[in-house]
Amino acid sequence: MISRRFFLKILGISFFAEAKMEEDIDVLGCKLKKDRLYRINEERMLFQWVREEGKDLYSVGFMPILSALVYPLYSVKIKPVGAEVEYDGNIAVVEAGKRVSTFPSPLSGKIVDKNSELEKDPSSIIGDPYRAWLVKIESKDKESLRKLKRAEEIVDTVRKIIIREQIECPPRR
Repeated sequence: MISRRFFLKILGISFFAEAKMEEDIDVLGCKLKKDRLYRINEERMLFQWVREEGKDLYSVGFMPILSALVYPLYSVKIKPVGAEVEYDGNIAVVEAGKRVSTFPSPLSGKIVDKNSELEKDPSSIIGDPYRAWLVKIESKDKESLRKLKRAEEIVDTVRKIIIREQIECPPRR
């Protein structure tokens, strides 16, 4: 018997297209969208999503648990369009609470679009983190893409973080 995943690969349908056909995952009130891949590093408090937008084009944003952790969010300064970024290089500076931190890139490539609205008003990162993409990166960095995880692969980790950090998604205002 041929699996659905194998059949879709034969037809040339990518993981991202396949994931769009499935429902999101709810983890203690925090949504994980199946049409994205994720980068999580607990020690660095790094929680990102990556979504394929087209051939070699990816949008990048905050996961809901990071949005809850950075509340209140004061400002976001995003690198300019045309900037080349390396894997783990800075794509934005985020000022939240009493700290300023960088938002590293999950892929190497070129920033081809940035969400300038977030620099004017970053509140949508907290209110709707899956619609509030930071940048769109043109990338052929397949090695970094392989490091990203599917929603199903991070459920247990996300659950543990939510419980340990007492996160509520969306955060109370």
